Amino acid sequence: MKFVRTIVFIFLFTVVTIIYVYQTHLAKQALTSLPDEVNRNVAITQADVIDRVELRDHVQKTQIALRKDKGVWSLEVPVRYPAESQVAEGFPVAARMASQQPRLRAEKEWEEYGLATPELEITFVLSGKKPATLLLGAKTPIGKAVFARWKNERGYFLLPAEMKKMFRQSVYGLREKRLFRVPPESFRKIYVEMGAQSYQWKKDGDDWYWLEPISKLGQKIPEEQIEPVLAVLRNLHVREFQDNNKRSRAELGFFMIHDLIRVESEGGKDEILYFGNEVPERNAYYGFREGEEVVFFMEREKVIEFFDLMRKFQAKEQGSQTDAFPNQAP
Repeated sequence: MKFVRTIVFIFLFTVVTIIYVYQTHLAKQALTSLPDEVNRNVAITQADVIDRVELRDHVQKTQIALRKDKGVWSLEVPVRYPAESQVAEGFPVAARMASQQPRLRAEKEWEEYGLATPELEITFVLSGKKPATLLLGAKTPIGKAVFARWKNERGYFLLPAEMKKMFRQSVYGLREKRLFRVPPESFRKIYVEMGAQSYQWKKDGDDWYWLEPISKLGQKIPEEQIEPVLAVLRNLHVREFQDNNKRSRAELGFFMIHDLIRVESEGGKDEILYFGNEVPERNAYYGFREGEEVVFFMEREKVIEFFDLMRKFQAKEQGSQTDAFPNQAP
């Protein structure tokens, strides 16, 4: 399974923590060995707004561009798609840290530092300022650091090696993979349509109540029943994007009458997930989100888990009807 969200976040936070811890240490170490600091031309502060980041990896031969618009990060190159905001927000943090490092005078040619042909180039586009390009080169002979410099500056500096790992991202790693992007605590209505069965719940205060089926209208749904539903919705993710899919929606199992989940959150915003055919050989189901063109694979186990929850509701409903009409033939 490609996606392990928790590990990504732990890795990101670990990187940021390591940078904070090592920043002062590396600066002092560098100044001790080469105390000849040169002027800096790049200074990125908290007041500076970074609204575009371009990642060029000359080792992996990839180029990725992200843009922030109205507080939301999105991929622009090589695909257009919402970005993992927690990961994308790490880039401006790293840029500000890198701009604070002391610049040291190069005693050798840039080739010696791996900065003549750097492994990574990261360009930060700042509102009202010239773009700044960070170059990451070779590892230092001693210590866990890499040589770095800002393009067009005369000096170089050291950064933790983890910084290079943070910037060496894949397109998949940067794409938003949550199928419901608002946090579950913001959910206000959930509507599920599975074949002939439909279920709908509404949150009022801290409690959830039935809207469908009509036989349960207004009844409070116990926490032990609604919590598994919220847990599955929280953990539904894209396993693999099918950007090059050439088959029609109908061929993938998306018809006029869909199996779907619709979530309404605070402010009346809707998110709708459609289910397509099962793909046994890939251990997946096809899916797509309302308003987005790309089709993707969803993890089969998570989809089956949700289906099983709905079957339990159906079984309870049928059991309730049998109890209400005990003389009715099963």
